[in-house]
Amino acid sequence: MQDSDEDIQASPPPAKRQRRNHRGIPKPLSEQPQFWFYDGDIVIDVEGQSWKIHRSKLMCSVVFADMLEIPQPTDIESMHGCPLVNLWQDSAKDWLVVLRWLYQREKFNNQTVVFDTIAGALRISNKYDIADLRQWSTHQLLLRWPQDLTKMTYTAFPHAAEAICLSRECDVPDILPAAFYALSIVRWSHRADGGQSHLQLSPADLRCFIVGREELQEHLQSVLSGADERTGGHSVLCLACGNASRTWLSSRLKPDASSPYGTWLLRDLQNFTVNGYPGLNFSHYLCEMAFRLRIKDFIHRLQEAIPKYFMLRT
Repeated sequence: MQDSDEDIQASPPPAKRQRRNHRGIPKPLSEQPQFWFYDGDIVIDVEGQSWKIHRSKLMCSVVFADMLEIPQPTDIESMHGCPLVNLWQDSAKDWLVVLRWLYQREKFNNQTVVFDTIAGALRISNKYDIADLRQWSTHQLLLRWPQDLTKMTYTAFPHAAEAICLSRECDVPDILPAAFYALSIVRWSHRADGGQSHLQLSPADLRCFIVGREELQEHLQSVLSGADERTGGHSVLCLACGNASRTWLSSRLKPDASSPYGTWLLRDLQNFTVNGYPGLNFSHYLCEMAFRLRIKDFIHRLQEAIPKYFMLRT
């Protein structure tokens, strides 16, 4: 057996047929030509769509491997001489993702990865214990919502709320700090994704988001004031340099009113350490060194604080 598209049955599968459910009521069943193999030995049915595939492909799943090794009763429901497995609670869209991964791996790996593909792969791999596919899905999520928050990019903003829900559903907690942080940066009045987030989040996560956003605003104010009141830190800059640095920070950290994003504090502070402080002049060398250390300290403290702000860690 080969895994190429040519293995798919050359002629279309039989016309749509009806099978009866447990109440004897006819239920339409649509055979899908995309994954209907002439030598397939099992039929899976998801949301009225069916695919005739190979048991060997399903053995990557611990759940299916255990199920298929159990002797089957003689009166098992069948279709075209093959056992028929009804996956009532699954999504046909999710299974199409998995079938592409099973049969078209090279094409799957080279495709442009969208969130729906990741979510579908993760849901099925999590439910049926498909280790390699779950690893791929988790890796894709971490590329968008990394554990190192300084590496977060604009790819973190789309679907941030959905990512939070998916993380809760499939137990991928490592993406939560970045997903919550990304969602807190989005101006809900400017973007459809942000404006609909309250419909995606659970009440508990919505509360975490609101609390975290308020904490981040207070953190921003502590940066602008030149002192971190949370830790009792106080300015060691002279009066002139302190005033100049606060004025400069206020201008640099003020978001563009037309931008769909608010202050991305962690990125902005990180950029200061890389690009320097153009336009900011210090009267004393020690004040400049103190300011540089303060920015680095703020970055470190903010990274540690973000999960706590969103009540993700105690």
